[in-house]
Amino acid sequence: MYEIVPYGPALKDQLIELQRHLWSDDLALNAAYFEWKYEQNPYFPEPLLQLAVQSGRVVGMRGVFGSCWEAGPASESFRIPAADDLVIHPEHRSQGLFGSIMRATIDDLAERGYPCAFTLSPGPATLAGSLTTGWKVVASMRPVQRMTTTRGIVSHLRSRVGEIRLLWRYADGVRRLEQSSSAARPFARLDREGRRARGVTRPRISVARAPRVEDMANLVRRLGHDGRLRHVRDEKYLAWRFRNPLHEYRFVFCDQERLEGYLVLQTYRRQPGWQFNIVDWEGTFAARAALLRDVVMWGRLPDVRAWTAALPDDTGPMLREHAFVPVPTGEGPLARHLPSILTRPIPGRASRSEPTLGGRRVLDPAAWDMRMLYSMAG
Repeated sequence: MYEIVPYGPALKDQLIELQRHLWSDDLALNAAYFEWKYEQNPYFPEPLLQLAVQSGRVVGMRGVFGSCWEAGPASESFRIPAADDLVIHPEHRSQGLFGSIMRATIDDLAERGYPCAFTLSPGPATLAGSLTTGWKVVASMRPVQRMTTTRGIVSHLRSRVGEIRLLWRYADGVRRLEQSSSAARPFARLDREGRRARGVTRPRISVARAPRVEDMANLVRRLGHDGRLRHVRDEKYLAWRFRNPLHEYRFVFCDQERLEGYLVLQTYRRQPGWQFNIVDWEGTFAARAALLRDVVMWGRLPDVRAWTAALPDDTGPMLREHAFVPVPTGEGPLARHLPSILTRPIPGRASRSEPTLGGRRVLDPAAWDMRMLYSMAG
């Protein structure tokens, strides 16, 4: 018999152990991530999680962390729950726990009075299950990538080795080949070239390990807001966001008399150097162009990806000029939706029509200014 119960601190150690099946095998890293995401969240004062328990043992969970969005001509702000971190212990799958945990999550959010919820980086299983429990896809994020020739060859070899039955044992060797000798320092070349160019380039492009949250937030405010739905990027949010212990970041800045633009790169600590993401890219046209040019030239990163669904119209030509192409769609009927935004109205607060925030229809893809930074993918 299973119970669905809200999270309490007494269950923290069990929850951290369960996350071996989702986050990492490192319990200390799992604890740091949980504390950062749920206990130190700037928008929700307490962790909101629903847990599946059997005989006192935590065997499943669905997490909800706080997010703050602005929309409309007055940039009205809204605190919205973002559902994430769905995991069920392998021994307890196919028992109907997905639906039970999801229903308990929505019931809890309804009691707290939230109008709707978002899911910003669902995996294939979460996407499939969510669509059966009232969630709707807003839009695919239209990912693009720039892959070096070497990485393309190795990736193709890896996929072929995995497909050939007699050679599957060699797949791990190919995977290790993908992790180059620089994996322990995935940004080493970018850091080095950034130091060499310091004080030489015009406008001045610099690479840093730490964000300049005040300058970045001031730039966002200075550039203005077109009313689309976007996450608040103020000093509080940026300072919290870039402490994610599962990710490593580099901040590339474009300065003249003041900050004119920035580009944030991210890679995953569990697979350092395998994939790099442009999680945020902001500034004037000239600054954004200079930032992308120097990141590509200096970093020579093997696989760089970006979400393009909400980027300015002038960004597409920039990316194509540097050989970014659409990421191939995976297999399965839902693959075309990934990565995507999901949303769900909360019963009791939302009207029968679709939810709106700041006068913007949440289900309208054109109403979103979505960056990878806002999701846990970035």
